[in-house]
Amino acid sequence: MTGRRVLAELLARGHSVITVGRSAERLASLDKRAEPRLGDFDRPETLPAALAGAEAVAYVAHAKHTQAVDAAMAPGVPLVVTGSVRIFTKLPDPAADAVRAALAAFERSQRPGSILLPSMIYGAAEDRNVGRLLRFLSRFPKAVPIPVPLPGGGRNTVQPVHVDDLACCVVSAIERVGTIGRAPIVVAGPEPIAYARFVRECAAALGRRVWIVPVPIALLDAGTRMLGAVGLPSPFDATELRRATEDKAFDVSAMRDKLGVAPRSFAEGVQQKVRSHAY
Repeated sequence: MTGRRVLAELLARGHSVITVGRSAERLASLDKRAEPRLGDFDRPETLPAALAGAEAVAYVAHAKHTQAVDAAMAPGVPLVVTGSVRIFTKLPDPAADAVRAALAAFERSQRPGSILLPSMIYGAAEDRNVGRLLRFLSRFPKAVPIPVPLPGGGRNTVQPVHVDDLACCVVSAIERVGTIGRAPIVVAGPEPIAYARFVRECAAALGRRVWIVPVPIALLDAGTRMLGAVGLPSPFDATELRRATEDKAFDVSAMRDKLGVAPRSFAEGVQQKVRSHAY
């Protein structure tokens, strides 16, 4: 989802690119100007050859493999790592724990480079959250208001980032590696928005109307599990609903000032996604 966009941005800026992945078929589907190399993060012994000769590495897979990538790289070569703002959650979250451990290891390594912490990523055809919500809403006729239950009426906030804005940040982090420092940089949308607005913006991009129904989180959790048990679709799963009770609000001044990227609004980004039929 992200790597394909980073590749396009690197090529657009005139860089020579090596693409690394474990599927020869998927690598062959990428831009032919890039050099494909096989490498499997679950098999660290394959990585040194895959990364040989790189002058910088943009690592956009799961952060849990950061140490393996770092160990496979030549000394002094910069590494840009993508983590997640999930590290800021106060809820029990094994995925967040894995990212925290990986970023701590990168900090200890003292390798030149940067850590980017993207929020919810949307905009590509493969994105889970926005794409799933758009598919759910698009099943309903335009004339009928669609009831969407949200914990607390969707008053908590989220700050999604468009995948193309993230790709620009990754490439800028490579190009500015000597000037931006090693402090983690949050990559998010321009402002936090309430989940109710998030849903309404998705509906508006499709020409639909929604009716936000405030529901206690415990009831929503039970309902979501019940739908899953009988094979019926739900736009959110239980874990996502619990995370929707936390406010996500981030300062993106470093994204703007250090990386030179001004993120697009969610309304603009989701309209772009719908126009491109990427859901």
